[in-house]
Amino acid sequence: MKAVESAVRAELRRLEIDASESVLAATLVDLAQRLDAGPGDRAAAMLSAEMRRLLAELKQTGEVNRDLEQFLAGISTPAFRAPGD
Repeated sequence: MKAVESAVRAELRRLEIDASESVLAATLVDLAQRLDAGPGDRAAAMLSAEMRRLLAELKQTGEVNRDLEQFLAGISTPAFRAPGD
């Protein structure tokens, strides 16, 4: 596990949010892994901005926002899905 992912997982533990039970938290971990992989500057900036938005949402609610969770779970994003999904 690399630095950003480790920091994100520590923050989620502090917030008492399980990434396996929250689409927002799981997405945050995925973005952290992508940032740890060393993307280019533009992609890193976009990943960081999205991570800030997700973390702010998780901190603000203090719990999982179920309506948002359902919406995000229903979105089909080719970059996040395997071929044929």
